[in-house]
Amino acid sequence: MTTTATRTTRADRSTAATARSTGAARLHLRRSLGRTAFPFLLVLVVLNTLLRPMGWRYEPMWAVYQYNFTVMLLGPLLAGVAAWEGHRLARAAPFLSAHHRPLAMLAAAWAALLAWCCAAFLLGLVLVLGLVARTGALAALGPPELLTPLPALALLGLACAVGLAAGRLSGEGGKVAAPLAAIVVFLVFLLLYSGELSEFVMVGGATSSLVGLRPKAGTQTAQIAFYAAATLLVLIAAAWSTALHHLRPRQFLAAAATAVLCVLSAGHLASADPLYLEARPGDVRCQGTRPEICLGRGYATYEPRLRAKLTPLVTAMAELDLPAPAAFRQDALRSGRNTGQLSPDTVTGGDSELLLDMFLGTYYGSDCAIEPGTPMERHHVNARYWLAAAVGAPAYEDPLLDPRLTSGSPAERIAVARAAFQGLAACDG
Repeated sequence: MTTTATRTTRADRSTAATARSTGAARLHLRRSLGRTAFPFLLVLVVLNTLLRPMGWRYEPMWAVYQYNFTVMLLGPLLAGVAAWEGHRLARAAPFLSAHHRPLAMLAAAWAALLAWCCAAFLLGLVLVLGLVARTGALAALGPPELLTPLPALALLGLACAVGLAAGRLSGEGGKVAAPLAAIVVFLVFLLLYSGELSEFVMVGGATSSLVGLRPKAGTQTAQIAFYAAATLLVLIAAAWSTALHHLRPRQFLAAAATAVLCVLSAGHLASADPLYLEARPGDVRCQGTRPEICLGRGYATYEPRLRAKLTPLVTAMAELDLPAPAAFRQDALRSGRNTGQLSPDTVTGGDSELLLDMFLGTYYGSDCAIEPGTPMERHHVNARYWLAAAVGAPAYEDPLLDPRLTSGSPAERIAVARAAFQGLAACDG
């Protein structure tokens, strides 16, 4: 019976401790300045999403990775709010020191602030995924897309810690610490983003399609480790700056271990390949032959319409007795002289000239320069004019245009066009 009573007492204590922790967490959330700032953070996120181009809405990866760039705005604002919260805690420094729990109290304030900011961030992410769902591309959502926001959230945590520490250590200058912290964090973000150490803040942002691409898992892991370690170090330094005599040996060891992790992860980031993306196999679905069309999972419904536009171009090349491109792909895994590279504009757009130029580009190397007055320019002018005329697209005359293409016999036009395409293909650049 004694054993049973002991177990019951332990269970009751555990339940009571859990209740106290839950109650304390709710209290911190209610009293946190993050609660006041939450509407402003949410409005910022929504406006930044809706007022920007939405070419990403057909690709979950592009949508999520592009959305992560929101931290460049949220981070500095959160740092400013956290600095003001830190100033409020600084005024309670005697109370915190007397209870020998400055780190716990500072960590609780940090967690409450970050929770409100993360709530705004995640609601914005839900909005982004809702826009993706409207295009029918949400079914392509997978682990790479779901895990991509983690470095962004960890970077927000570091910005929050920096602001909180600045306010905590500001003393009487707390009113200046808040705007100063926001400005400094923004400038640091901007400096790192535009410099050679951009991997320390590059957690998202893409201006073009990411079909066939994904962020490097190793880089993201190193970023999360660095942000987490740096956050803990900042909180430790701020909490114990005025109470170093309370630190115990094991706390010094924990701080030293955290510092080692921070240095190692920072060294990895600083020496890593500056390319943040890598090939992602299986991100396209290929359909048909002659040509084979491989589209991203969110663009699959455009295949019939795209094939209808490409078929006249392929037929025109058969008239010249020249091979047409064997495939058209939207990813970056396989491209070459015999493969057309599709962009979102050529897939979803109605611009026939853009598609024609992409088709024409498969006949010469990407490094071949079409400079004024060169044979390549004449070949390009003649080939483009004939191809446009053959498929009913707008064809523009040019001073370099061979007159036989406009006034010659059918046999002469065929011969000139064939020679133009063969001239383009002769360039191996």
